[in-house]
Amino acid sequence: GVTDRVTLRTADMRALPLADASASLVVSSLAIHNVPDADGREKAVDEAWRLLAPGGRVVLVDMRHAPAYAARLRALGAADVTLRSAGWRMWFGGPQARSQVVTARKA
Repeated sequence: GVTDRVTLRTADMRALPLADASASLVVSSLAIHNVPDADGREKAVDEAWRLLAPGGRVVLVDMRHAPAYAARLRALGAADVTLRSAGWRMWFGGPQARSQVVTARKA
């Protein structure tokens, strides 16, 4: 019941073809870690932040670099940055490959 309010787009997460502050929610689940270099992953987080309208939220799920994403969001001025476990259902091969969830809000 949300198709009138939700748009799914596919693009390079480091250079998204969307206007600044055009989204109230940005979600990335197990995608950013596929960018091979730290600079590219940082750019992807920057793009997610750029898209958020004031009051918007970002949710990033990752199995490798979630603490770096949280740190970057804090550096960008994000509010309410949290980092937590995604739970045992998001383990890939055991606890050594567990996913974490980063959430933040744009003031």
